[in-house]
Amino acid sequence: MSKKEYPKDDGRMDKSRIYNFIRSRYPKLFGIRKFLQQVKIKRLKASLLSQEKITACETNPDLIDGTLSNVVQNGGGILRQVADEMESMLINSSFQSQDKKKIKQDMSFCRLAYGFLPSEYCAFELENKSCEERKEFMSDIDTFIFGYTVNDIAFMQKVIDKGQSVRLFGHLFGREYLVVSSWKDYGAFKAFIRKHPVFVKKYTNSSMGRNIEKVDIREIGIDEKEYFKNIINKGKFLLEELVVQNEQMAKFNESSVNTIRCMTFRTQKGIKVPFCFMRTGRKGAFVDNGGSGGILIGVDPETGVVNSDGYDEFNNRYIVHPDSGIKFLGTQIPDWVSLLNICMEAASKISEMGYMSWDLAYTDDGWKVIEVNGIGQLIGPQMVYKKGIKQEIRRYLDEMPKVI
Repeated sequence: MSKKEYPKDDGRMDKSRIYNFIRSRYPKLFGIRKFLQQVKIKRLKASLLSQEKITACETNPDLIDGTLSNVVQNGGGILRQVADEMESMLINSSFQSQDKKKIKQDMSFCRLAYGFLPSEYCAFELENKSCEERKEFMSDIDTFIFGYTVNDIAFMQKVIDKGQSVRLFGHLFGREYLVVSSWKDYGAFKAFIRKHPVFVKKYTNSSMGRNIEKVDIREIGIDEKEYFKNIINKGKFLLEELVVQNEQMAKFNESSVNTIRCMTFRTQKGIKVPFCFMRTGRKGAFVDNGGSGGILIGVDPETGVVNSDGYDEFNNRYIVHPDSGIKFLGTQIPDWVSLLNICMEAASKISEMGYMSWDLAYTDDGWKVIEVNGIGQLIGPQMVYKKGIKQEIRRYLDEMPKVI
């Protein structure tokens, strides 16, 4: 195929990319960003039931069924967005042989009343908790409200988009990368795969480990130009040199790059690291994300010592890795001070962001940043300890500069 025959890049983007593109260009003039962030938070809160309805249902659970029916009759609202995840949790998670219909009703109520995803409902074992105990946990909605309170909405979109994020933080990656957005990048693509025939491919708007794969260009079975055509038609993507982890982290699971999630908060007293956890994949898996079947394990942010058992997204507990047999609790994560220094120093230079999450892998050359997240979900630290952190978040929030 000659250059003149290349498919045209029509510039089409899905809704998520369009919204992120627009938000990344919000001007600071006249308080536009602050206003739009206030609108965003208001919409998040409006997606939930009114406090009056929540209180009524908490006081009289017999009202829940009718309340849910009204929501469904009016289009389903926020429940439509989690329908598939809810069914997956009901099928794959154990609820101590409880009535699945009753669990589904309670799961739906927790989404509408408090903002919990079905995966959070399962991970936090909310079916066994009172209304007051449930409110001690940070939900999906709570997390986004927190993030939009302390993070600049425009800068956050640059972090969310992997293509822009890698340009901001590429100096921390310690590996080569290439952002590809159209056919004009085909030459650079060819040069990259010549040098790195085995590489990692990510779409720039993907999350939770989805659409991330290790590719060996020598084994794809089709012409490299045809391969490029296939992937460029699906959107903008990122190629990265393959990360080879050190044996101290590879011992948990060799096929996945097992990472540490480090969360940083910008406070009036400097950068704080309140929560960390480790993620490891299963045998044969390349990614370690909880949403892609990985296991999450708590890590003490001060010492780097693993201080919990492991849990997957269906709340299965693992004292040892189910494939490698390596015990989690008590393991010392290597070179911990260096990991903290990388995250805290990088976070200190981003004044626009109060809350960030950093994913790092340990290699023979030290810690390398794998990915940076604008609003990392808070399911991890609550899932591994089965303890809510809402009060702790509120205490930190009192010390953090607000954007709104």
